[in-house]
Amino acid sequence: MDSTRLEELGAFLKIFQPIYARRLEKTRLERMRFAYYTSASTGINILKGHALWMRAAACMNDYREIDYGIQLLNKTVYGSDYRRERIQHLAERLDWGTNVLDSMMSDLNKNERRYITNTYLACVSEHRPRERGKGRLSMWRAYGRKTGVAFVLKPTSIFQRLEPLPLRLTPVEYLTQEQFTEGFDWMLDNIDTYLDDLRRYEPAKVLEYFVNMLMTSLFSIKNPGFNEEREWRFVYHESASSHLHHDIVVVDGIPQVIYKLPLSSPSAPQTGVPLEEALEEIIIGPSQYAEVIELAFVRMLDELGISNAAERVSKSNIPLR
Repeated sequence: MDSTRLEELGAFLKIFQPIYARRLEKTRLERMRFAYYTSASTGINILKGHALWMRAAACMNDYREIDYGIQLLNKTVYGSDYRRERIQHLAERLDWGTNVLDSMMSDLNKNERRYITNTYLACVSEHRPRERGKGRLSMWRAYGRKTGVAFVLKPTSIFQRLEPLPLRLTPVEYLTQEQFTEGFDWMLDNIDTYLDDLRRYEPAKVLEYFVNMLMTSLFSIKNPGFNEEREWRFVYHESASSHLHHDIVVVDGIPQVIYKLPLSSPSAPQTGVPLEEALEEIIIGPSQYAEVIELAFVRMLDELGISNAAERVSKSNIPLR
């Protein structure tokens, strides 16, 4: 992605996703770590396939949370005549047409299942220093299935490699209805403030950014009751111009399409996230087979050419129950 495109993306981000932009400004990525919790079998498949799996939102444990974001939007838009009139006025000033709002909301509500089925996610959790070497008990219970592993990754080695790929890495926001509505009105204020700047672009381009960023936001909102997860999501919307490789796999007896976030290793160099740089450690979760799983992952990293493989794999000291 060239510098002009990056600057453009950053400008639109501050206008259309102000909560996300503020979060990024406050985030010290160089000090942060992400943990990707999954089963040991999926972890081995990821390493063998040199790709992180992105599964349909419909197949996620908390897929109903996608509906939560859509309902927040519905209540915000349809709960205020003034707000709808304001959106329509701004849309007309941006040459988006006279019924763009009704068309967008109708499509979203009518085709909610299609959006959930054709949007692909991979979820990671902020990994705090005190969780080093052990992980988080609640995440082991939710995703470990008694043979869980956690890939601990460095965000700075991920963000820069995502630039050429058609997906976003975004933090999950845990919002009440009031907080969502405040953020939406903040976005409308931004559009009003930067209206002249936005009008310098082709209307279709501005509308595309607006819709894409709004959809990414809807797929990255959860009820505040889940804020302990501290989740971030890779979000990919399937389209005809797709550039990500896909595969068909069976997970828990369910055949499904997955998209692949490519991982690069010394034995398989490619465009994607470099494991040698990005992987800090692999934590083996509480399991009666922890030693067996640990040996398998050390051997797997060795075969991929990852340096210090044995030092990067450890067993969680959380006791098995």
